[in-house]
Amino acid sequence: MALGPLRSILFVPGTRQDRFAKAMAAGADAVVFDLEDGVAADQKPRARALVAAFLQTPDARTARLVRLNAVGTPEGDEDLALFSTAGGFDAVVLPKVESPAAIERVARAFAASAPPRAVPPIVPLLETPRGVLHAEAVANAQAEVPAILLGAEDLTARLAIPRTLDGEELLFARSQVVLAAASVGADAIDAVFTAIGDLAALRRDCARGRALGFRGKIAIHPSHVPVINEVFSPSAAEVEQARRVIDAFEAARAGGEGVTTLDDEMIERPVVERARRLLQLADRCGVRL
Repeated sequence: MALGPLRSILFVPGTRQDRFAKAMAAGADAVVFDLEDGVAADQKPRARALVAAFLQTPDARTARLVRLNAVGTPEGDEDLALFSTAGGFDAVVLPKVESPAAIERVARAFAASAPPRAVPPIVPLLETPRGVLHAEAVANAQAEVPAILLGAEDLTARLAIPRTLDGEELLFARSQVVLAAASVGADAIDAVFTAIGDLAALRRDCARGRALGFRGKIAIHPSHVPVINEVFSPSAAEVEQARRVIDAFEAARAGGEGVTTLDDEMIERPVVERARRLLQLADRCGVRL
């Protein structure tokens, strides 16, 4: 299936075959079958086999992605050898990306497979200082990059700082990823919120991410999916206001004016462009009012 909106991306460990179907039924826009951090080193061959077998069953409900191990590692090479000739998934997630070269190496592996197959979309996960600093170059890789993910746990570990609910320690990294993604028309996907039981704090974190320009968020528990989907979907009030802005501007333009006011706020072309983009996002998310 083609990748649609990626408001919620739910990760499931590749060894947890008992959770595969449940993850697919959780309502997420995409499920990532994880072969990397969610799998112990001695279990990676087993995870690889379980995921490949599960993906042989067609399922059109939810996009299915596979997180490979890092490029250039023995496990990453094994992942590429198998999944460059396998099917049943819609994109690959590539961890620890620090340059476009990693993405292009994966693309070449798929292009050189026998029989030849189309190179799938590649979703880089930026989770190191070098990766965040090179976000723009990664976004401009010579492959389809529909989204860029921020990995805050690895990043803050490298920086030797704790993650906080306020998230100030991630402000630069978040902004860097958002701008890089926007520069190529990709979706920026915010880092996971690790307090599984605190849905109110999750909602605040999602709202903060959306305000910065993220289009979705990573999830590690199905209970987070409904909150993430709701926050990253335009509300009925937002859609109605966007339409009012566009209508007011078009009425002014029909009268020969390029600027107008609505509810005592100035309406000019950038404001209208923002309103149009919100309506496009609402349509992608299936919000039709």
